[in-house]
Amino acid sequence: MKEDFLHYVWRFKKLKTIALKTVQGQELVIKDFGLYLGIQGPDFFNAQVYIDHQLWAGNVEMHVNASDWYAHHHEIDPAYQNVILHVVWNNDISVLRNDGSEIPTLVLKDFITESVFNAYNQFKQQPQYIFCEDYLQHFNSFDWFLWKEKLMIERLEQFTDRIVHELKQTKNNWEEAFYSMLLRNFGLNINSDAFYEIAKKLPFKIIRKELTNKTHVEALLLGTANLLDNDAEDYYLKTLQKTYFYLQHKYNLKAISNKITYFKLRPDNFPTIRLMQFAAFISNQVFLFDLVKNPEFLCANKNVLKAQPSAYWQTHYVFGKEHTVKNKAISSSFYNLLLINTILPFQYVYHEQLGSDAVDEILQHYQTLPVERNTTVEMFKNMQVPITSSFDSQSVLYLKKNYCDLRRCLNCEIGIKLMNQ
Repeated sequence: MKEDFLHYVWRFKKLKTIALKTVQGQELVIKDFGLYLGIQGPDFFNAQVYIDHQLWAGNVEMHVNASDWYAHHHEIDPAYQNVILHVVWNNDISVLRNDGSEIPTLVLKDFITESVFNAYNQFKQQPQYIFCEDYLQHFNSFDWFLWKEKLMIERLEQFTDRIVHELKQTKNNWEEAFYSMLLRNFGLNINSDAFYEIAKKLPFKIIRKELTNKTHVEALLLGTANLLDNDAEDYYLKTLQKTYFYLQHKYNLKAISNKITYFKLRPDNFPTIRLMQFAAFISNQVFLFDLVKNPEFLCANKNVLKAQPSAYWQTHYVFGKEHTVKNKAISSSFYNLLLINTILPFQYVYHEQLGSDAVDEILQHYQTLPVERNTTVEMFKNMQVPITSSFDSQSVLYLKKNYCDLRRCLNCEIGIKLMNQ
C-alpha cells in the first residue's frame, strides 16, 4: 500500500460517502474534498467537512499509517496546524494537535469497495517494462498529446530550478550562467561535472577577452582541464603549453580538480574534441546570449553548425597521434542535444522571467527536432506510443524517470484513466 492510492481514492471520490464516521465516532459529511496540488505541505487544500454537523474548513492530510504523522515530523511544522481531517489506511496511533486535542481521523479502508482495491492491486502486479504496458492501447493519440504537453512543461520547470540556482550563483549574470551550463553539456554525461568545473575556474569574461585568438581560447580550455600535462613531442602541444603558462599567470587561473575521462567514449566524443568544438562554437557566436534572447535566431543562425576546430584537430584526437584528415565540425545531432538540454530550457526561463509567453513557440521547436536514439524511447515505440519528434521522446523519457520508475502510477494521466475505467 502506498499513499498515492489514498490520494487517488480521495481525489476521484472512490469511497463510499454515506454513513462516514471518524475513528472517534463522529459523523462525517464531506462538502468539498479540497484541491490536490502535489506540492509541499498537506495533501489537499481548502477542504470543507461537517463533523457532527459542525462545518470545518481547512486541509486534509493522508498517511498509510497514522504514526507517519510523527515520523514525518508534522507536529513541529506550522503548515500542518490547520489540518481538519487525517485520512489513514491503518490507525495505529492517535494524533494530537499542539493544544492536546485529537485530530479527527478517517480510516479509508473501511469505506472503499473491494472492486476499487482489487483494481489497484491488479494494476500493480507483475510489472513488465512499465506497469501499464498491457493497457496502453486504451490511451488514444489525443490523450497522449495532452499528457505529453503537460510532461514537457514539468520537464521545463525542472530545468527552471537548475537555471535559477545557476543564476543565483552568478549574481543574475545570464550570459555567465548560460556559458556554464552550455559547457557542462558539451561534456555529455560522463564529463559533465568536469566541464562544469572548467566554466567555474574559467569565467566567460576571460574567454571573451581572448576570443579574437582561437589558439588562446583553446589553450585556456585545455589548460584549465589539465589536458596540457603531456610530454609528447608535438609542436602544437608546446605552443599551447607556452600560451597557457602566460595566460594562467595573467588571469591567476587554477586547473580543475575533477578528473576528465576518455573511458568508453568514441573518438568523436573525446573531451579534447568536445572542448575544441566549444572553442570554435563560441568563436563563431560572439554574442553568446543571442541564442537565448531571440527564439527566432536559432532558425536563421547557421554559424554554430559550421563551428570547426582548428586545423590541428582535423588530424588529431589527442596530442601526438596523427590520423587522416577528418571533419570535426559540430554535427547537427549534437547541436540538437544542446538545443534540447540547454538552449530551449534557457529560453523558457528567460522569457518566463521577462513575463513574455514563449511556451508555445518553444514546444513547437521541440516538435521540429528529430527523435533521440535511446533504449527507453525504443521501448515506448514498441508499445505503439506515438513518437515522431523530440517533443515526444523527451516526454516519454521524463515520464519513465519521474513517474514509471518511481511507481507514481496514480499521479499519471494514463494510470488514472485506466483505474477509472
